[in-house]
Amino acid sequence: MKKIVLTAVFILLSAGYLFPKLVVINLWHAYRAAEADAIVKVTEMFNLSHTDIQVKLLPVPFDAINDKLRTVISSVNMGQGGEEGPDVFVFPHDAVGDWAERQLILPIESFIDSSVIEQYFANTIKAFNYMYDGALWALPASFKNIALFYNKRFVTNPPKKLSELIAIAQKFQKPSDGVWGLSYAAGNIYYHSMWLQAWGGSFFRKIGVNKKGFPIFLPLLYSQPMITSAKFVYKLAQSGKIHGADEAEILNSFNMNKTLFAISGQWFRGAIADNIDYGVAELPIIDEIDTQAIPFLTVEGFYMASCTKDQAASAEVIKYFTSAAMGRYFAKIGKQTPANKGAYAYSEVSGDPIAQIFKIAAGKAISMPNNPEMSWAWEPAYMGLVEILGGASPETVWKAKQIELMKRIETEMKISFQKLGFDYNMLTAPFSVK
Repeated sequence: MKKIVLTAVFILLSAGYLFPKLVVINLWHAYRAAEADAIVKVTEMFNLSHTDIQVKLLPVPFDAINDKLRTVISSVNMGQGGEEGPDVFVFPHDAVGDWAERQLILPIESFIDSSVIEQYFANTIKAFNYMYDGALWALPASFKNIALFYNKRFVTNPPKKLSELIAIAQKFQKPSDGVWGLSYAAGNIYYHSMWLQAWGGSFFRKIGVNKKGFPIFLPLLYSQPMITSAKFVYKLAQSGKIHGADEAEILNSFNMNKTLFAISGQWFRGAIADNIDYGVAELPIIDEIDTQAIPFLTVEGFYMASCTKDQAASAEVIKYFTSAAMGRYFAKIGKQTPANKGAYAYSEVSGDPIAQIFKIAAGKAISMPNNPEMSWAWEPAYMGLVEILGGASPETVWKAKQIELMKRIETEMKISFQKLGFDYNMLTAPFSVK
């Protein structure tokens, strides 16, 4: 009998039942400042509460993470060695279609019960649907959208109309002293979406399906809303009514009490100095069209990389990091707005008036497209806006960028816009948005 028991114990030990093999999950992220502090805290909590899985973080600069993910995941999948790839990573939802098509990510719906999916706001789950019914390519962690930050030292209740906001801003600013009234990254097409969508514009419209049954989208860089909104921003910039600068410059100025109003998102909040008394309000109403600025809604999710060493362990990490309990810490430390509805049961989230403003504003925002074409649209759209703010003709620039993007899509997706009834060689007028 003793021999049988010892044999059984040996078998259990050999199979790893008593002492399971430790799995180390590599988690890549591009968080900085308070958001980075939050993910470090959540990782520490995960590692303390798990013996069979441990998470190792790798921070990657935001400007580099997309290319690094593509390169490293593809390399690992082809068995080329070199750098160890991610098992899980955090990124916005706009790349879902491109990554799914390139097989850089794995669908996770088989690991996620419907009861788990119901915990998240519906529009944040929808951001990760692509390719087929029921597909789920990530679990949402937080949603982000831009809003109006203001310095309470000088303003306690900012006006709702843009003209009134600018009037206050111009009285405050002194460019010669580096003091600014209204600042935002005017040359960044992501921010420009608030004007474009207020005029009824969008980046794409569906025009058909390919041989696999996946949708084909026509880009709309050369559209009247894109032209009109670009002219609008150029006029504001030329008249000194807005100050265009990069995020780092705006943040530094805001933290020195030298910027009155700044348009940015939740990530900006996490980097504001402790001594700055600030508030957040919804974006203003554009007087000319009596419409509130409408920004993009960005949903950040935790993805499973196709090169993961352990799918089940990766799924456990994804569920933990996007849970209501961890949303509490991402909100409290990282100043994020959680996508998990349960996080709002915690006083740190429900009692945060700024988080509530972002939540309300998110209900009016429009989700960024997640089709593959979106990943190729950023560069021409960004460069086009920069050229226009430099004085180039919006009509000329957007037509050229439209053709450039259509050619790129044709090459990447092996389609012909001419055969679909959209010949860019015969382009004489802006495309209709509908």
